[in-house]
Amino acid sequence: MKSTPSPLLEEADLAPDASGNPASPRYGDIYASRAGALGQARTVYLGGCGLLDTPARWAERAQFTILEAGFGLGVNFLATWDAWRADPRRSARLDYVSLELHPVRAADLLAHAPPELHALATELAAQWPPPVRGLHRIALDEARVHLLLAFGDAADLTPRLKLAADALYLDGFAPARNPAMWTPELFRALARLTRPGARAAAYTVAHAVQKGLSQAGFELDLQPGWGGKQQRLQATFNPVWKRTRHTLPAPWPATQPRHAVVIGAGLTGAACAHALAQRGWTVDVLEAGPRPAGGGSALPAGLAHLQPSADDNLLSRLTRAGMAALRRALPPHSQDLAQFSPAMLTPADAAEAQRMHDWRSAVQLPPQMAQWTEGGWRVDSAVLANQALCAAWLASPRITLRCHAQAAALRDDGGAWVVLDAAGHPLARAPQIVLASALQTPQLLAASGLIPSPDWLPLHPLRGQAQVLPARLWPALRALEQPWMGSGYVLRLPAAAVRLLQPAAHPAETDWLLVGATFETEDSPLTPAQAWAHNRASLGALTATPPLPEHAGALRHYVGVRAASADRLPYCGPLADLAPLLANPQRAAGKQLHELARLPGLAVCAGMGSRGLTLAALLAETLAAQLEGTPLPIETDLADALDPARVALRRLRHGATP
Repeated sequence: MKSTPSPLLEEADLAPDASGNPASPRYGDIYASRAGALGQARTVYLGGCGLLDTPARWAERAQFTILEAGFGLGVNFLATWDAWRADPRRSARLDYVSLELHPVRAADLLAHAPPELHALATELAAQWPPPVRGLHRIALDEARVHLLLAFGDAADLTPRLKLAADALYLDGFAPARNPAMWTPELFRALARLTRPGARAAAYTVAHAVQKGLSQAGFELDLQPGWGGKQQRLQATFNPVWKRTRHTLPAPWPATQPRHAVVIGAGLTGAACAHALAQRGWTVDVLEAGPRPAGGGSALPAGLAHLQPSADDNLLSRLTRAGMAALRRALPPHSQDLAQFSPAMLTPADAAEAQRMHDWRSAVQLPPQMAQWTEGGWRVDSAVLANQALCAAWLASPRITLRCHAQAAALRDDGGAWVVLDAAGHPLARAPQIVLASALQTPQLLAASGLIPSPDWLPLHPLRGQAQVLPARLWPALRALEQPWMGSGYVLRLPAAAVRLLQPAAHPAETDWLLVGATFETEDSPLTPAQAWAHNRASLGALTATPPLPEHAGALRHYVGVRAASADRLPYCGPLADLAPLLANPQRAAGKQLHELARLPGLAVCAGMGSRGLTLAALLAETLAAQLEGTPLPIETDLADALDPARVALRRLRHGATP
C-alpha cells in the first residue's frame, strides 16, 4: 500500500558554486545561466513565449496564464511580472502557476533577486508560504497578479491541476541532473493543461527534450541560445489530436455581463459575493431574513482552525488551504474582526486522546501550523466576529444587499436566470446564480426542477447553542490566552463582536467569553438551561471551577442552525445537468464527475456545517475560479470531493430513480 507523503517538504539546499553563482548541491547544478539570471529569463522565457513582442501575446487580453516547471529563485516570475507592469497593453489579469519540489526560503528570494527587481521580490517575500505540499495562492499588485505555487513532485501535482496555460516555461535543473523534470510523461501532463497555440520555452535543446515535446504535440523551433549556449528551444502547442476527457477550463463568455445573484447572506454567501466583487463582478445578494449573518452564522463569533490528521486527509488539506484563504480575504486593518493565535486542540474523550497522541510522529507540519504539546495540539486558528465579518465582505459598491427577499424558484430565461418569490414574481435576474442559502438550497433546486427531490443534494440541520458572559464572572478562565477546544470550546470575543453587544451591555464590559456549542437535532432540541449546562460540562477538562453565581444575570444565549452534508464536506461548484442521466441512468455507470455536463449559470456553495469560518473564503475563491476559468486554487481531487454532483452521481450508479 502506497504511504501518504509527508506534507512538509525539504527546502532548497542553496549554496554558491566555485564562481559564486547560486547552486543546488542536491542536483549538482546552478539555478540560472552564469551570464545572468535576468538576461536568461528575458531572452529564453519571455522572448521565447512572445511576451516581449510588439504587441506581446498577452496584449488586450482579459486574462493570461503562464505555467512554469521549476520556480527556483523566482527570477522568471519577477521578470515576467516586471514586463507585464511595463506593458500598457498588458492583460487585465496575470496568472502564474509554478511547480517546485524544493522551495527556497523567502530570505533567499530577496538575497538573489536582481537589484532592479528587488521591490517586487520584497512584495513577494512578504507573502511567501511555508514549505508545505499543495497549492499556495499569492495575490500581488493590487490583486491583478496571481501566483499559484504548486509545491510537491511535478509528476504527482500536474494531474491534479486545473488551468489553461497560454505560455509554458520549462526551467528545471539540467536534464542530466534532474531527469524527472524532463520526462515524456510530464510533457504530456503539461500539454493537457495548455491551450492550443500556446508557446513554450526552454534553455535546453537536449534531444530527449525535443523528442518528448514533439510527441506531446509541440512544434519545435530552435533559436540562438543565451549565455554561451548555441541554441535555445521555443515551441508552439499544436496537437493533431482532439481533446477528449481532459477539457480545459473555459473563460467567462465575453458576451455575458459579469453579473451574479447570490442567494443567502450568511458567511458563505457574503464570502462568494466578496470574491466575485473583487474580480469586478456586479453582485445582488438576496437574503430571506431581516439581516445578514443568520442561520449558522448567527453566533457573535466563531473559531476557524486547521485540523491535523495522521494521514493528511481531505479535511486537513482543506482547512490548511482555508486558513490561508481566510487571511487573504480579510479586509485591511481587520484586527477588530479577527484575532489570529494558536488554538489548543484537546481530546474530547479517551479514544481521541490516544489518537492525538499517536499523531505525534505522523503529523509533519511547520510549528506555526500544528505542534504537539503534552495537553494536545496547538493549531493555527483565528477567532472572528461573524456578523461584522459578513458586513465587511458585503461592504462593496459592487454588491447590493436585499433582505426580506425569499427565493422560491429559479427559471431559465434564455441566457439568464430569474429568481422568483413564492407568488411567482421576479426578485432578480442575472446570467449567474450562486446558491448559498444553506438548508434552503436543496428545496430551491427541487422546486425549480433542477434536481428530482431535495435528497439528491442532502443537507440536514444541526442546531447549536452557545453563551457569552463577561470574563470577570468566570475568574478561572479570565487568564485564558488562547482559544481552547475539547468536547466544547471557549474563546474571547473580538472587539467587533463586543461592540455589537454594547447596546444592551454595560459600557465597561469589554472582555467577553464565548462558550459553546451544542450539536442538536430537530427532534431533540435543548432548552437554554440544558444547553448552558452541557456547554459548561464540556469545559471540565479545562477547569472544574464554576463561574461566579452572579453570572446568570449577565449570561446571553445564542442559537444558530448549521447545514451539514452526510459526509460533512461542503458542496461547492457548478451544478450538473442531470436530465440526460435521469432519462437514461445506465449512462451514469462509467461517468466521472469532470465528464458531467453543467448547467450554464448555476452554482452551489453550501453545507459548511461547523466549518463556515474556516472554509468560506477558500470555497468562494474556488467558485470564482470555476466561473471565470482561471487556475483552480485547490487540487482537483479536493474539488471533486466538494462537487455538488457527487451524491447524485453515486445515486445514479446504484440505480436510484426519482
